[in-house]
Parts: sequence; structure tokens; C-alpha cells
Amino acid sequence: ANAYISGPWPRVLRYAMKKGIVVAGSINIDMVFSLPRLPLQGETVSGGSFAAHPGGKGANQAVAAARLGAPTVFLGCVGEDSWGDFLLAGLQQAGVDCSYVTKVPGPSGCAGIYVAAGGENMIAVATGANSHTTPEKVIRAREVFSTARVLMTQLEIPVETVAAALELAKSAGLISILDPAPVKALTPEMLSLVDYITPNALEASELTGIDVHCWNTADQAARKLRSMGPETVIITMGKQGAFFSGPQGHVRILAPRVVAVDSTAAGDAFNAALAVALAQGTEPDIAADIAAAAGALAVSRAGAQPSLPTLEELAQVVKLPW
Repeated sequence: ANAYISGPWPRVLRYAMKKGIVVAGSINIDMVFSLPRLPLQGETVSGGSFAAHPGGKGANQAVAAARLGAPTVFLGCVGEDSWGDFLLAGLQQAGVDCSYVTKVPGPSGCAGIYVAAGGENMIAVATGANSHTTPEKVIRAREVFSTARVLMTQLEIPVETVAAALELAKSAGLISILDPAPVKALTPEMLSLVDYITPNALEASELTGIDVHCWNTADQAARKLRSMGPETVIITMGKQGAFFSGPQGHVRILAPRVVAVDSTAAGDAFNAALAVALAQGTEPDIAADIAAAAGALAVSRAGAQPSLPTLEELAQVVKLPW
């Protein structure tokens, strides 16, 4: 059982109609190198394998939400290169609404991912078409915010676009989830628009100046982050689980034990499951438990989007209240 530090947790309103997810974010082609170990600076490590998969934090979260049964709309850009159609097909195959995905001149976003035998990874990203995901493109899609319940966004698109999406979500009454990756400096005005912020331990350390390495330091960082604007903070901590801090209390969320294969999309699976659970009206502590289970399932399989669990798979490892 997870350790409750304080409580109790109140019931939340259950929304019968508005259960959809809007994702404003990035879409990349993931060039994945599976290696015996990660290379050191200046070192070449051979003996690995290679695969190309559709990815990008925004697209991963959209695919994950759709696989979990939520009506999902993606707002973003792909390039007019050979990868553009491939990336769109990955979204559409998962059931994501791509009506607001724009093709722009130039290359699509690309990520170079190195994965070690134990599941650890290193990632480098070339922004490509994602830099064309402007506030104007988000504003033109304002109608989808009126029919959704949750916004998910990240920082692989311009920060001003993220801010525009958060403003639309706030005005439309959506729950907003910000995955602050890759970590960047964020203004108090922008943070005040965020309902849930979900950094990993490294990102929480950079945002707060507190070295997050245990439950106590996670608690300190979460409290500081909440003082900066977001109502609820969830710091993901790998195999330890996550630390949840909100108005209702502070909870250690313990992750299910799995054999780690590739941690690339674990955070994306976590965020998507959190979004879907909250859209269903699930109470925050239970939503975080469900999210941790989804993240663990993603770690147990290779690739980004190929590792994202379906609703049926998630239901086999955690009880779903809907």
C-alpha cells in the first residue's frame, strides 16, 4: 500500500460528458540505438541495434491517451519530409484526431535515443517542425478546448505556445497537465496557469534548486514548486515511484516492480494515464496510482510508442474505477 503522509482526500466531481484529451506538443521521429551500455563523452560503443519509431513527447502522450480509450486531439506540426506521413500515420493508427496537425516546410522533429541494456537512456532532440507550432495555431484550434476535459502539454514546442494552450485551458475550465521536459525556466505567470506539473527528479531539481534524491527532498521540492504556482505537483522518481503533493495532502506513490527494458516513454505513459483518469473524474490519489502502473508497463517494453499500454493491459495490473 502507498504511504499516506497527510489527508484525507475529498471526492471530486465526476464529468459525464467531457472526457476528451487535448495534447499540444511535439512529434518526432525517434532514432533508437540499443547498446550494451551508454557511451562516455568522446567514446564509440558498438555491438548495438537500430530502429526508427514515431515519437516526440506530445505525440507519445496523445497515442498513450488514445490507447487508454480517451477521445484525443493532437495539436502540432510535422515537416514536409519523408517522415511526415509516417509520423501522422502513427497518430492516426492509434485513433488520435489529427485535424489540427499542420505540415510545414523543412524537416520533421528528430530524436536520437541511446538505450543501455538496463533501460537507462540518453536523448538528443532536433526540434525541426515543432518550432512551427505557434500560439496562433493553438488559438485556431480553440473549439476543441470547449469539448475536452484535460489539456496535456510539454516543453518540446515553443514556451509561448505552451502558455497560449494553458491560457485557453484555464478559460475553458480544463484540467491542465504540464510535463516540464526538456526543462526550461518558467515564469510565475505561466506556472499559475498549471493545475498539475509532473517533473522527474532531475527536472524538479533544476526548477527548484533542491537536489531531489529521496522522498524528503522530493517533498521539499514539491512544496516549493506549489508555492511557485501549480496547484498539484507530481515528481516522478523512476523505480521508486512518484511523490504527489496537492491541496489534499502528500502521498508516496510506489511503482509496481518490473524488469526494466527501456525507460524512454515512461513519463509519457504516466502523464497520459493521469490525464485519462482525471478526465474520468477519478480521485487524485487513485489517478496517480494508475499513472504509476502505466509508466511501469512502458518501462518493461522497448521503444517509445510501441511500449505504451492499452486500456486492457493497464486493467490487468491495476484496478480502474471506470
